[in-house]
Parts: sequence; C-alpha cells; structure tokens
Amino acid sequence: MIEIHSFSYPEEGSAVKIRLFLLGIGFFIIAVSWGSRVEAFEIQFPGEDGFFIGKPMVYVVTANSNDEKSVGQEGTFTFGASKITIGKLEYYDCVFDSPSGLSSHFYIGIEPTLRKLTQKGIKVGESDLSVEPAVIAFDYPLSPGKTWSETTDLTFKNLQLPDFGLLPGPITVKGVKTETKVYSKVVAVPAGTFDALLVETTYSGSLLGIPVTLVQRTWLGENNVPLKRNFGFVKEFAKPPTELMLYEIQYSRATKIPGDLNGDDLVNILDLVIVAKYFGEKITKPLIPSPDIDGNGVVDTLDLAGVIARLW
Repeated sequence: MIEIHSFSYPEEGSAVKIRLFLLGIGFFIIAVSWGSRVEAFEIQFPGEDGFFIGKPMVYVVTANSNDEKSVGQEGTFTFGASKITIGKLEYYDCVFDSPSGLSSHFYIGIEPTLRKLTQKGIKVGESDLSVEPAVIAFDYPLSPGKTWSETTDLTFKNLQLPDFGLLPGPITVKGVKTETKVYSKVVAVPAGTFDALLVETTYSGSLLGIPVTLVQRTWLGENNVPLKRNFGFVKEFAKPPTELMLYEIQYSRATKIPGDLNGDDLVNILDLVIVAKYFGEKITKPLIPSPDIDGNGVVDTLDLAGVIARLW
C-alpha cells in the first residue's frame, strides 16, 4: 500500500513575510559592509584661497633621513610662505620647518584656468631634486580611480639616501616616466581619523642601466588639507624591492595658538563664528578647523568659553 503524503505551502501572507525578512537581512548586511568602507568623494579645485596660502599648520615628523633627531617632533608647514622664480616662472615656496631648524621646500605652481597644481622640485635639507619640465601634482577634480602620466627629467644634487650615504652629483636622469593614481583611503594621523584621497605619484627611470624609482604620496582630506605626506626611494634591486622613506609628516593640528580655528594667528570673532556654526552638534568625525576645542565630542559652552578666554 502506497501512502501519499501531501505537502502544503505556506499561505501567501506568510511567504511574503519570509521574503521581507530575508530582504531585511540582506539590506542589513549591505549596510554594515558599506559602513566599513571608505566614503568615496571628489575634491574640486578650491581656488588659490583654498590652499591656506601663508597659514602655517602643525605636522608631526614621522620619518626624515636627513634629520633623524626631528622624528616624533612637531614642525610647521606653510603653503606659499613666499614665491620663488625658477627659469622665468614663479612657484610657491611651500616650506616645512622642522623643530631642529632644518627646512624642506616644495616648489608648487597653481594654474587656476587649468585647475591644476604643478610640481617643479623638492629640497629636503641639502638634498635637492629639480623637475624639468614641471609635472602635474594634482589634476582637479580629484576622485578615486583617476590617473594621469607624463615624462620629465630629474636632477639630483646632494642626495642623501639611507644605506647609501651621499650620492655624487649633480646627477640627471632623463626620460623619467611619472604615473599618478588617486585612491580612496582612510588615514589615521595625530589630528584624528579621516576619509581621504591618496594621490600617489611614481617616478620611474634608469641611471646607467640601474632602475631608479621614487614615490611621492599625499593624503588629502575633503577640505583639501594635506593630512599626510611622504617621499620614498625604492630599492628595485632588492629582493623583494623595498622602499626607503626619505621623509614623512602627518597632520597634527591647524595652529599652535589655542582657540585660533581658522589659522590666521589671531583669536577673534571669526573663530567664535566657527564654534557658533556647530554649536550643540555632536562631532562624529574630525573636522578641519575643529570647533570641538576641548575634544569632548560635542560643541558646547566649554568650546565657546575656550575661544572667549583667548580673544585678542
């Protein structure tokens, strides 16, 4: 005797509830995984005022092959403390003053109509690197996945490399290829943890048949503030290839003056306006400039008092 057992499907209403439940779980998983990712964004050309020209910002030295005593100490970086003429063109002399008194210079040109920054050279202590012709450092708008490439010549003077010492100079490497890529990254610096765009430029060439590779990286915050910068020399002949860090600095705070939120070397009504704009809000991620002066996670009367106490 054969028994036939019937199978009953859930009622239509129950099936709908099950589908909605599974769909809800799916959305939850997507939301959790999305929240752990870097928030993708685009940085537009901010105009000359957007580079904080002439306003010193505080950075911590995390590597410096020319000045090891400065590692772990704070110095100030100023975009365009002055201008310098190279050839017939003017460039902003962007200066990092380390605590030991050794200065590093980055020669940057701004082309407003093309919405680009160009780099003409770097000088770290006595080591000097000139770029001819200048290459594009930032090609705005910047967004994850953007790339550009060029060819230039690099000339080194008094180049000091870890493990190698002082190279004889000047040395020119011709036909160097530059490849720049933009990535979306999270970066942790002394000032906090930020969503950032990493702009990475690789210089690849050959000197007497020996590969020469340099890598320059800049992590930019959404407000166009450089959060971290480094410059390294890649030992291509090592197995595996290793990178020797020539320098690295990380953003610490906007100013050495407590209460000076906009970096104009004064504590005045303009700083109060920044606190008032965010008054009562919880700060869930670091802001530049930060209205949360005491770092308690909320903009409150204590922050107002912190500015008022230092007015003028």
